[in-house]
Parts: sequence; structure tokens; C-alpha cells
Amino acid sequence: MVDGVDARALRFQCQQVLDALAKVKAALPPETERELRALLKDERKISDETAAKIQKLLNDQCLIGVSINPESRVKAARGPRSAELVVGKESVFLIRVLNEAGVTHPLSVQSPQMRAPGESTKERWLEASVCSTPLSSSRPKKKEVPAEQKEEKLTGQKVEYLLLRLRAHEAGKREATLVFDVGQGTQDLGFRAEVPILFTITHSQ
Repeated sequence: MVDGVDARALRFQCQQVLDALAKVKAALPPETERELRALLKDERKISDETAAKIQKLLNDQCLIGVSINPESRVKAARGPRSAELVVGKESVFLIRVLNEAGVTHPLSVQSPQMRAPGESTKERWLEASVCSTPLSSSRPKKKEVPAEQKEEKLTGQKVEYLLLRLRAHEAGKREATLVFDVGQGTQDLGFRAEVPILFTITHSQ
């Protein structure tokens, strides 16, 4: 848990996260969602203790944790959420961002296993993008770039939760290395912005 978090901002963002996950049918486990909604119920009772409980519940559901130090260097680590995908189906996971620099640049993800639009190779089997909440912008206006192609900026809050959208095109046990940054030159030394994840990918039933 991180101290010094803006409890009201975290409460508001947690509500956005729950709404966004429901919109894409990627809800959290029922018990976790019940506990979160109970914490969010009364805005007048929001406190540092409530913020710590919200962090604990959301952190347990994150696939990846990203840390941005005061020098804007980015590190990434594997979270506790299981890494399971279905071939051809988009899955949405949580990323927890600890933003000690107050950065408001977009958080970007790259991977040697990511395929470009229209590309089709077995070595590049993954689509990945980071998006913020809410997802109301997923219906673009005329002549706008679709939301999933836009880079979503961070809010600058100390703790923030983003959505990671993944789609696999090959089944089996496959490892992907996800690399995060908030702009050129922000990756931490020693490849610590990279996080290898072994995915279990099945066909839909």
C-alpha cells in the first residue's frame, strides 16, 4: 500500500475502473467487486484507511505493476492476476501505476511478440494496448482515431489504475515480454521496464 494517496481521487477512479470493466464484460471477482462497491458507497466516509483497502483489493487483481520514480524512470513487475487468454478474443487486465514523478505523459506498451496491423506471423502473436478509464471514448467521433489507437495520458496522481487490452492469435503456453515507458529515454536501467509473462492461451468453447 502507498501512503499519501488522494483518497477522493482514488475513490473516483475506482468507480471508473469498475464501470469500464463492466462495459467490456471483464468484471472483477464478485466478492472483490462487492467489497469495493461497499467502500465506495458513502463518499463522506472516504479516508486514508478506505484508500488503503481500495488499493489492496485492486492490487490483488493487477496483471502488472508499473513504477515511475522521481526521475521518471519506469520499472515493471508481474502482478498476482493469472495470465489467461482466449484465441481471438480481447481480454482486459488491470495495471497498477505508482507515479512518484507526477508524470502525465501516456504509458506505452511494446513487445517483441506484438504484431503490427495486418501482420500475421507465429512469432508475433499478440496485440496489446494501454487505455485509461473511462472507456466512453471507445466510440470515436467522425474522422477521429479509434480510442484503442490513441495514447492515453496519465493523470499525475500518485496511484492510478489503467486497463491493458490483450488479444492472442495463437494457442498454447506462450511467453511475451511487455516493455513499458512514458516517453523516450524513460525506461529504467538494466531492462527493469521489461516484464516477461507466460500466458495460457486456449480456444473458445
